[in-house]
Parts: sequence; C-alpha cells; structure tokens
Amino acid sequence: MSRRIDANAAAARLREAESILILTHRRPDGDTVGSAAALCRGLRQMGKQAFVFPNEDITPRLGFLLEGLWAEPGFVPGLICAVDIADTTLLTDGAKGFAGRVDLCLDHHPSNVGYARELALEEHAAAAGEVVWAVLRALDASFDLPIWEALYIAVSTDTGCFKFSNTTPLAHRIAADAIEAGVDFHAHNHVFFEAKSKNRFLIEKAMFDKMIFSADGQIACSWLDRPWLDAIGATDDDLDNLSTLTMALEGVACGIILTQNKKDPDYKVSVRTHKPADASRICQGFGGGGHPRAAGCTLSGPPEEAAKRLMAAAAAEIAAC
Repeated sequence: MSRRIDANAAAARLREAESILILTHRRPDGDTVGSAAALCRGLRQMGKQAFVFPNEDITPRLGFLLEGLWAEPGFVPGLICAVDIADTTLLTDGAKGFAGRVDLCLDHHPSNVGYARELALEEHAAAAGEVVWAVLRALDASFDLPIWEALYIAVSTDTGCFKFSNTTPLAHRIAADAIEAGVDFHAHNHVFFEAKSKNRFLIEKAMFDKMIFSADGQIACSWLDRPWLDAIGATDDDLDNLSTLTMALEGVACGIILTQNKKDPDYKVSVRTHKPADASRICQGFGGGGHPRAAGCTLSGPPEEAAKRLMAAAAAEIAAC
C-alpha cells in the first residue's frame, strides 16, 4: 500500500532524482497526456533527464503535446512516476513491466488502489493536472506556454470544458492563467469539444439507434461492436466521451456505453451519472472504479447480457440514493 504524501513531498522526491520516467494510462485522455507533458517539461527546466514512456495508444489529437518527450529504448530511470493512473491494470501493454516498480503516483481518482511506493492523491481535484500544477509550483517551475497549454488541456478535458460537476475553482484558475499566458483556448476547445469526424456522426447514430432504456427512463445503455467499428475505420478519437452524450437526454440519471476492445472480445464500459447516483459504486461491483460522476469497468459479452447486468446495478444504485 502506498505511503500518502502531499504535493510538496512529491516535489521533493522528484527534486532528489536525476532521471525520471513518466507513465500514462492506456487509451490516453487529455488529463494523463497533458499532466505528463507539463510535468516532463517542468522537470527538464531543472536539468533533469525526464521522459515520457511511449504510449502505443496515443492519437494525433493528443500526440503533439508529447513531441520530443518520448523515452528512447534502453532509458533507465532513477524514479518512475505515474500520472492519472489509478491501477496498474490501466498501464499500457508496453508498460506492464513497471507494475511493481512505480515510485510515485500523482492522481485524483478516489479508487486509486495504492500500487505506487508513494502517492500524491487529491480526491477532490477535477483532474490530475491540478496535482501536477501543485507539484510544479512546489518545484518553482517556470510556467511557460507549452506547460500552460498542457495543463489547460488536462483540466478542460477532464471537466468537459468546465461543464461537469467535478469542476473546481482551481480548474478555472488554471484555465484563466493559461489563457492569460497566451494559450489558444478557442482552438483547443474546438478540437476537443466541437469538431467531429464523419465516422463520429455514424457512431453516434448507431449508438442512439441501438439504445435501450429502463422502464422509468432513468437509465440509458448502448453498445458498439468491434467488427462494425473496424469496418468503418473508427479511431480512438472517434470513440472519445461517447457516454457523456447520454446524459444530455432528458430524464436520464445514468448513461452506460459498452465499446468492444481491439485486442480481445471484452467490452470497455463507461458509466456517467447525475447526482446523487454514484458511477464509481456501480462499476466497483464489476471490478472497476473511477469517480462519482464518471467511472468504468470491463465486461465480457454478449453485450445484451452485459447491458442487462449493468442496468440492474444502476437501478439498484439509483433506488438506494
């Protein structure tokens, strides 16, 4: 079990290390990538050998943040730091070998299992980017434009452009400082929250055409099968944040989307809820976890049966509130 530390102690650990390898999670989002990029750049300002371990799931939409930061093969770090990773099951395939060797984790997930030697966890933070911001301040880093850009993407994507209920005053302050520093927030907001590929439109149509509802209309669930996704050439970017769309439906308190994995027949489950239902409690019953409003797990098919199990668990959670 991890030893809990604060941002100042985390900064001290990083200051002591001469070489640092930073890990991001599989199916990377803006928070894990933005946090890793900001931390890596801040450490390099101090003269550290800091690199981000290659993530085979990275897409062009986020990959630009890590240009020039990837670790070369054979790099041997003095300290391994994970960002926005609650469990070693979320490590990329290439990083599985680090599962028992993580020295420090910077995270905001209440479901963090404590796999790292030391853990700087802020459960009420909107994003891991907030934790990284605090660590960089403790390191007296110079917040240049690339760091602010990475932090803006971290906090904006994990708050749904500051619309989700996890949004904090600090997330807004980080965004305000980033804008003041010159970050082109309009361009990033368009890329991450407005622009859609043609495949994305096809996926949303398929998702809504297949959607099923609980009898009272409070639970909406749909699924996407890998053969069809592969047939249209869907990318991970096309599949990002689908579950949030269900929460725009009037009367829906819990939205569930199952997306079949690329490398095995199981389904990645994304659950979103409105207060007071707790998405994390729903997913914990299936070996997953996350946040009260957003959580996930993995289930085997067939998807119709998995959907029934998930909807039953969601109904029990809503009834208990």
